[in-house]
Amino acid sequence: MNGRTVGRILLALVVIALAVGIGVWVYQAGYAQGAVESGRITPPPVGTAPFVYGPWFYRPFGFGFFPFGCLFPLLGFLLLFALLRGFLWRGHWGRRWEGGVPPRFDEWHRRAHGETQPETPPSR
Repeated sequence: MNGRTVGRILLALVVIALAVGIGVWVYQAGYAQGAVESGRITPPPVGTAPFVYGPWFYRPFGFGFFPFGCLFPLLGFLLLFALLRGFLWRGHWGRRWEGGVPPRFDEWHRRAHGETQPETPPSR
């Protein structure tokens, strides 16, 4: 492992730890706010009927996009792998074809496009 890889791993761990810390902090703040608000809620008067919700239907692939709704989880999975590939196995900067070609191919290419010897006219 070189220094850049170690640095990337450490940066990723710091970002993940920061995200978890912010998430825990926000959760605790919301929990505390909910505890304060729960004391203000008054119970409904006796004898009131609860609200009756209408029937709902199960949609296996979300809220529509009928023929292609089942493709969204697959595309999300492929996007996740593409991002991981780009983050973990990123190539070098620049063009990869600038390193040249193998010598045998270069020699063949010179012979294929090289100038041919001019034919000498027959002597009289």
